[in-house]
Amino acid sequence: MIDPKTIDPEVDPRLRGSIAHNALYKFFTGLPKVLGGARIQPEQVEDAVRFMRECLDQALNAVRLEMTELQRRELELTLSRDLERLVRLEAESESPLEPRQFEVSFGLERSAPELQRGLELGDGVVLSGKIDRIDVEPLSARGIVQDYKAGKHAPSAREMEKELRLQIPLYMLVLRDLVGIEPLGGLYRPLAGGRKPRGLLREDAKADVLAGYSKNDYLDEDEFWAKVETARATGRELAGRIRSGDVRHDPKGGECPSWCDLWPMCRVERA
Repeated sequence: MIDPKTIDPEVDPRLRGSIAHNALYKFFTGLPKVLGGARIQPEQVEDAVRFMRECLDQALNAVRLEMTELQRRELELTLSRDLERLVRLEAESESPLEPRQFEVSFGLERSAPELQRGLELGDGVVLSGKIDRIDVEPLSARGIVQDYKAGKHAPSAREMEKELRLQIPLYMLVLRDLVGIEPLGGLYRPLAGGRKPRGLLREDAKADVLAGYSKNDYLDEDEFWAKVETARATGRELAGRIRSGDVRHDPKGGECPSWCDLWPMCRVERA
């Protein structure tokens, strides 16, 4: 309720991701006006890069955290590099899908009326959230969801299930049940490193719409929807545990993550 802030400024991955998301939202929503279309044509790439830099400047200027000149410069250079690379990859893409909707919230008061009810998982559990981006096939009601990741790694379809990553499968249910678009898949889109998108894709759309992704992320119809429904059931189960006060220690993989900074107050013994 109080939402206290840290005394000392901290430029962390969360802030970096927030700035990147803000810049990407400004970029893609402004693209049709600046370039005349939702897709970047190869001959427009330099104009698109300049526009992305403008959007990044606006996103950086909106940050309320006091940063040193060095911190701001580091953010500006690294994000400019990563976002420029994304723009160039978009221009090279041969996918027929067009980016159409951005920062699509659901289950919230500020959501569009048809999305305000949220995604029902069963047992009275209703999910709210926000989808970074929805790409749609022109002249059809088919599309995919994309979620931007500020880091280098994007989980594969197998890793998503193993690590209980429910976000993309549940977003596809939102796409189908609330937005009214037939989901062809969902992708995590890393903004740094190799930037290879990974996710969960329908094999029957590979030839004409979703070509060029990792072969292990394509699933046949039955397996695809089985993983989506498994995510729904897992989400419902975890929400039930939260409601019942079940706070057993059961981290993913069976061990505490090395990056956890709560060790000073943690009661779990470590080696």
